Amino acid sequence: MDSFGARLKAARKMAGMSQQKLADATDNLITKQAVSKYEKGKMMPASDILITISKALGVNSVYLYRQSQVKLTLLEFRKKSRLSKSDENRVKYQTLDFLERYIEIESIMGQHTAFVNPLENATIANQDDAENAAMQLRKVWELGNAPVSNLMELLEDKGVRIYEVDLPDTFDGLSAWADDIPVITINKNSDLVRKRLTIVHELAHLIIRFGECNDRDLEKLCHNFANAFLLPKEKMIEEIGPNRTKISFLELKKLKGIYGISLMALIVRAKNLGIINEHAYRNFFIRATKSGWRSGKTKEPGENVGREYANRFRQLVSWAVAEDIITMSKGADLMYVSLPEFRKGFQNA
Repeated sequence: MDSFGARLKAARKMAGMSQQKLADATDNLITKQAVSKYEKGKMMPASDILITISKALGVNSVYLYRQSQVKLTLLEFRKKSRLSKSDENRVKYQTLDFLERYIEIESIMGQHTAFVNPLENATIANQDDAENAAMQLRKVWELGNAPVSNLMELLEDKGVRIYEVDLPDTFDGLSAWADDIPVITINKNSDLVRKRLTIVHELAHLIIRFGECNDRDLEKLCHNFANAFLLPKEKMIEEIGPNRTKISFLELKKLKGIYGISLMALIVRAKNLGIINEHAYRNFFIRATKSGWRSGKTKEPGENVGREYANRFRQLVSWAVAEDIITMSKGADLMYVSLPEFRKGFQNA
C-alpha cells in the first residue's frame, strides 16, 4: 500500500466508515471499488474527487499526503462491554492521528517530554503488590498521601500523552506505546470518577509487569493499583478506621468528593483492606442494587469537585502561534477546527 493509500485507509477507519459508507458519503461520486483501488495504490483520485473525499472524511486533504512513522505497540483496550470492530479501529486511528499532531507540535517547539518509568522493575502478582507499587509511585512523584486533583495534568507533566475521544459508553479507555511515548486514550463522555479510574488503570498497563495470571485477574490487579494510587491505604484507614461492621453512604460520599473514587470502588477497597467483612460487603451491594445506581438506572450519590482535562497539546499550539512560529491557519489545522473558531478561541484565551 502506498503512502496516500495508507493515509486514506487511516482516515476512513478514523471516521468509522466502511469503503461503501465512504462511497455513499460522496453521493456516489465514487464507488466502493474506486475506494479500494485508491487504498491499494492502483489509482489516484482527481483533485475534485480528492476534495469531496476529504470533506466526507472530515479531514484536510493535506492529511492524506502527510508522512507518518508513528505506530502503536502493546495496545490494550479496556471495555465495559463489547466494542464493535469499527469503533475499535476508529479509536485506534484517532489516537494515532492525535499522536502525529502532538509529536509535530512538540518537534516544532522543541518540547518533547521524555517519560521515565518509576516502576520499571515492579511486578504485581497480588493485592499487597498493588498497594506497594502505588505507594512507590506516589513516593517517586512526591505526592505524599494527598488527593490528586487533576490526574491528566499530572501525567502530561510526566510525559504521558492523553487523548479524549467521543465514543459510545461501551468504551472506557486504551493504553499503548509509540516508541518511547506512552499514550492513554479515554472516553470524553465518561463521568469524572470513571475517567480517573480509567486513567490510572491504563497507566498500570503501561508501566507495570504482572505475574502470571489470566485476563480477568490482571484487570482486577490494575483496578487494585488504581484505587490504591487514588486513595492510599493509610488515608483510607485514617478516614474510616481499621475495622467496621458497616460504612454509611454519608462517609463514602465524603471520600468520593475528596479523592474522586466511586462508591462501589470504595466499598471494594474497604473489603480488600480487611476494613469490612464479606457480610458487610454483600449488604452494601444489596442496598446499592435497591437504590438503582449499581445498575445505572439512577446516578450514584455524591460528587467530586475535582477537574480533569488534558491541555498540553492546546497550550503548545497556542504558544507556537503567539510567538509567530506557526500561522493561525497551521494552528487551526493542528487543532482540527476552522480558522475563525481557532482565531476566536486564541483571542479569548
